[in-house]
Amino acid sequence: GRDALPDGFENWAVIRTAWVDSSHGNYFVKTMLRLMAEKPQLGVVGDQVGTPTWAKALALACWGATERKLQGFYHWTDAGVASWYDFAVAIQRLGVQHGLLEKVIPIKSINTDDSPTPASRPSYRVLDKSKILEALSFDAVHWQDQLNEMIAELAD
Repeated sequence: GRDALPDGFENWAVIRTAWVDSSHGNYFVKTMLRLMAEKPQLGVVGDQVGTPTWAKALALACWGATERKLQGFYHWTDAGVASWYDFAVAIQRLGVQHGLLEKVIPIKSINTDDSPTPASRPSYRVLDKSKILEALSFDAVHWQDQLNEMIAELAD
């Protein structure tokens, strides 16, 4: 079946994720904070929905899968769903709250067709993580709570 691993790979698990962000590197959060500090306004795609995922939470899920010797294919993201626009609005709110941004700028929700992106992406990209949540002894934390922790890291 789809979840069966090839011979010789019995001790392997594959964890698929999406919308990963971190306080290290140049990911969406840091890019948005920079643009919000530089620009008078922003347009952010509002018709693509997924789940932001903090790299730290993904690492904990991978560690949990290793400890429990999970086998097969799994999905992991933080809890909840958002559009890129929702994510940007939350980034700005928390950026101001944590002193990383001095002011609030207008953020407009735009359609994918109005955004210059080279790749075509489906509008709904929320992964079903019920299988891994059942296998782990902890739940996913909502992406807004994870974002708050990550922005607090950036503010330190």
